[in-house]
Amino acid sequence: MSRGSSAPSVLLIGAAHVDRRARAGGPFHPAASNPGTLSDMPGGAAFNAGVALRALGCRVGLVGARGGDADGRRIAAEIETVGLSDLSVTFLDRKTPTYTAILDDRGELVAGVADMALYDRLGPKTLRRRVVRDAVARADALLIDANLPAETIAAAIEAAEGRPVAAIGVSPAKVRRLLPVLPQLTAIFLSRAEAAALAEVTAATNLQLICQLFAELGARRAVISDGGRAAAILDGDAIVFQRPPAVRPHDVTGAGDTLAAVAFVGHIGGASFLDGARRGIVAASLRISSASFPPEDLVAGIDRLVPQLPAPTTDH
Repeated sequence: MSRGSSAPSVLLIGAAHVDRRARAGGPFHPAASNPGTLSDMPGGAAFNAGVALRALGCRVGLVGARGGDADGRRIAAEIETVGLSDLSVTFLDRKTPTYTAILDDRGELVAGVADMALYDRLGPKTLRRRVVRDAVARADALLIDANLPAETIAAAIEAAEGRPVAAIGVSPAKVRRLLPVLPQLTAIFLSRAEAAALAEVTAATNLQLICQLFAELGARRAVISDGGRAAAILDGDAIVFQRPPAVRPHDVTGAGDTLAAVAFVGHIGGASFLDGARRGIVAASLRISSASFPPEDLVAGIDRLVPQLPAPTTDH
């Protein structure tokens, strides 16, 4: 999306929970005690994407799962504050999922632990609830994440009835849930580690080769991000590489979710997939370099920075 274009309605299905961040106060030492700080805030792939979509002016619904605890009540309040239509399921006798990230002193991820078993209870019958069926019917597109069970992912694509559906890889441990539906996805957004896990190669494998393997698996469009290095963009038979802006990361959590949301909505709004991906890459850089996100005018920020990106290349 760019200024002046109409904002579509997007239904998100996936994770909304509490993110906890432990950040080292100095150089990180593995297998040792590291002085630092602990903080928490609302997160999850679907929630993070929803924040970006609302900042673009989209109408957004969210289907997730939470427990009947304080974290669950906090997430419900935050969903309302952000302006998402809350279609989530509450399991009163369960605890709300959490994600704990360990960051080094530069804000780069050292390790993450996802306590998210509750999302496995979001079975296909969740999509048969009247309120969800109505939300699908109103939506222009669906954005899902791999926290969902494989059968729910397949059911979501079926329920979309031809509407564009994109997916966020989430983690190397869960991304293979998306393998059976790759040819049906409008686009898929992954990190290099997630892409390698999906293609069953090591993360050291050449990124262009990973993209070629994706195409052989049936993927039509994909963005594979690689931290501060060039992201790979697959669009049909074309593979190009886009270097992101050079920024000092404050916190990398949520970068890929923001990229996915902005790139996908740009593409379904009429932009080429490459142009949408470039806007998503810029939005992700704004996310990781800011103490708070989104900025007051996300569209203006993206419009200002996209022309400063280096041109895409065919060489990695």
